[in-house]
Amino acid sequence: MKKIIVFSLAFLTAATMSAQKEVLKEAEKAMKSGQSYTEVLKLVEPAKNNSETANNVLVYYLPGKAGIKQFNDLLGKRELKIKFPEDGPVIMADALLGAYENYMKALPLDSLPDIKGKVKPKYSKEMISDIVGHYADFNNAAIDYWNAKRYNDAYKAWDILLNLPSIPAFANEKSLKVMADTLVADIYYNQGLAAWQANEFGNAINSFRNAIKKGYDKPSIYDYGIAVAQSGKDNDALLEFASEGNRLFGAEDTKYLNQIINYYLQTEKYDEALDYLNKAIAEKPDFAQYYALRGIIKDNQKKRDEAIADYQEAIKNDPNNSLALFYLGRAL
Repeated sequence: MKKIIVFSLAFLTAATMSAQKEVLKEAEKAMKSGQSYTEVLKLVEPAKNNSETANNVLVYYLPGKAGIKQFNDLLGKRELKIKFPEDGPVIMADALLGAYENYMKALPLDSLPDIKGKVKPKYSKEMISDIVGHYADFNNAAIDYWNAKRYNDAYKAWDILLNLPSIPAFANEKSLKVMADTLVADIYYNQGLAAWQANEFGNAINSFRNAIKKGYDKPSIYDYGIAVAQSGKDNDALLEFASEGNRLFGAEDTKYLNQIINYYLQTEKYDEALDYLNKAIAEKPDFAQYYALRGIIKDNQKKRDEAIADYQEAIKNDPNNSLALFYLGRAL
């Protein structure tokens, strides 16, 4: 009886293997006949979920290749404006990102040793070539996702564009030219906006930080950085963006300084706030806003007479300073 059971299990395993191989053959036929990425992906699903075929490179190579073929087909129709569907841009983007995600899973499987212990990649060169050849298209995909309000996917597409050259599998691809820092900064900035729209505040902050590291220096990035930090309740990031914004643009706009002092007030770090303002006053002793803000800090410390003196000094330097006028009136 024991031998019969073992034989039956072996037969069942062999039958299952055979069935999954047939699944892959059907998926390959579908890919070659030009069926869509989603159709081929659906066909390989049984093989993907079977332990006997889960590590077969074809499970990921076939939908990946279908995605590339579908993207190229739609790209031609888009450029020629022939039979291009209304939702074509998003279908293209989905096909391209789907191809990338599947190829990245297929690449390590294509380098597994065979039963003799030898590594003989069969599809790697083709997959790498496909991805590199569509490098710039990831930016277009991100823009199409943005226009469709699929902000998380826009973030992903820009992430691929930014990180692809640093992935070891693509290290020797000379056609992956290093982008100028100004362009990289713009992409990080856009990526940060996409993450913000998707309420991924941590990702947005990191993207804005990377944009600044690459030289992005427009006021908007500090304004948006502060807004994102407020939404994400990240006080440290708020202080970071406000401080740098104040360093660069504080002479023209006091909003960054106001954010800094508001941070210190909320965290009750009054001594740090006073240190900050005293240094600012030493550098610019006739700037009314510094005195008005210092008065507010002293008010919070219950130093009413000193606060009134600061409000009065602010009004002396700027008779129309609304902040000093309001708080002086309240103090009196």
